[in-house]
This record gives sequence, structure tokens and C-alpha cells, in this order.
Amino acid sequence: MIIKFPKFLKPHYVNKDKLIRVGSLDDGGYVVPISNIQDSEILISMGISDNWDFEKDFSKISSAKILAYDDTITSKYWINRFKKDLLKFLKLKIFKPRKIYKMFQFIDFIIFFKKNNKNKFFLKRVGNDKNSININEINLNEIKDNHKIFLKIDIEGSEYEILDQIVSIKKKILGMVIEFHEVSSNLDKIKKFLKALENDLKLVHVHANNYSLKENDQFPSAIELTISKYDKISDKSNETSKLNEYPLEGLDFPNSKRSPDIKIIF
Repeated sequence: MIIKFPKFLKPHYVNKDKLIRVGSLDDGGYVVPISNIQDSEILISMGISDNWDFEKDFSKISSAKILAYDDTITSKYWINRFKKDLLKFLKLKIFKPRKIYKMFQFIDFIIFFKKNNKNKFFLKRVGNDKNSININEINLNEIKDNHKIFLKIDIEGSEYEILDQIVSIKKKILGMVIEFHEVSSNLDKIKKFLKALENDLKLVHVHANNYSLKENDQFPSAIELTISKYDKISDKSNETSKLNEYPLEGLDFPNSKRSPDIKIIF
């Protein structure tokens, strides 16, 4: 399946050797410049749900402090999940090791976010209303002025609330991955956001979420963007004549394994 994207979503060229996949080989994994991870001192992760493979992979490459935010992963969530999985197990519907791991996944969660002071989980939503925490409040509480920050943002449509907050700290950001939702009706906002960052950060990778494609001729309603300090990873030689093909072979994988990935042209 081939989808044409607007020109402003065409990434700047980065040699594949400078990129790495971080996280799952399906939904929850992202393609990121290796140096962004290695040089980061803080990972602010917004949106965890039941998948923190990205954060675990990040911690294997980087010594960065990890601050994770999600207001949905409550004790009640884990209790209800365990009851449902236990019932399936008792009915002999769970046999695979991965399924059994999922049943006791809350233990992994506790170990990863409680094992030391470096990894912290906050039962809070990042946004701009009174029930949310503002990125600048994170900055005041946890981050020093000279810290180098990486952002992971997958907050199911709430990303549009915090775009101005991201722009306000752009000088501190080494890179970010951000999943945009309801894309067709928000293309102008995304374009404006990328324009506001462009002197400091540039788009270096794009991937279409095939979960979000319901019709063959439909523009995907969710896309994943990787944005980076480009001067650290750019290939100056004949840059304008080079273009990666998306999805990147060996790095990009479909979010849903049941459907083919989406080829992007510009």
C-alpha cells in the first residue's frame, strides 16, 4: 500500500547506520538516531500503558534518568488485568510464555520503575489543564538547566495540547519521538510545530501507523515522527540528492503484524 505524504513531512536525510530501532518490533517501537540516546541525560516518556519496551531499550544504551508519565496505569488497572488473564489461564487459553509474562507484567513494571532512583513513574497526565502536569513543571522539579532531554510522546491525541510547551524547551531537547493522532484534521498544527522547531530540531524519520488505516485510499490517522538536533547526525556530502525510502528496511516494522506496512512517497 502506497500513501502520498505532504512535502513538509519529508524527513532530512540520515544514514541508516546512524539509526536504531528502540522498543517493540511492532506498536511501541520507534526509529531513533543512536547518538540522541547515548548523549541524553533525561528521557521524559509520556504515555506508557502496558508497554515500556522503549524505555527498557533506551536504558540499555543510555545512562539517562527516565521520568515516565501516565495517568491510566493505576492499581485498579493492574488488578483487573490480572483477573482477566488469570481467568483465561484457568480456562487453558494462555499457553505461550509471552502470554504468561503479560499476566504477571505488573512485576516487571515495579522492578523497572522502583529498582533505583534513576527510573521514576508518575501517575499523572502531561497536558495543559488543571489535572495535568506541564512540561515546564517537570523541568522545574526534575531537570537542571544544562540537562540534555529526549522526549517520547504517545498520549492518544493530547499531544496537540503540549506542542507549545515542547517548543518552549526546544534548546534543551536532543531528540524526540512523537505519535500524532487524527492527522488529517491537524496537518496545519503539525506543520506549524515543525516550523517552530526547525532552527534547532529537524524531522529525520517518519512512519505511518497501519493500525490507523481503515480504507486503502485513506490517509493514516496516526503517524510517528522522529525529530532530532540535525547537525549532530547529518551527512553533509550530497545531502540534497539523498533520500531514504520509507519504511526503512530492517528498522521499520508494521504496528499491526496482521497488515502490511505503509510505503510513503512525497
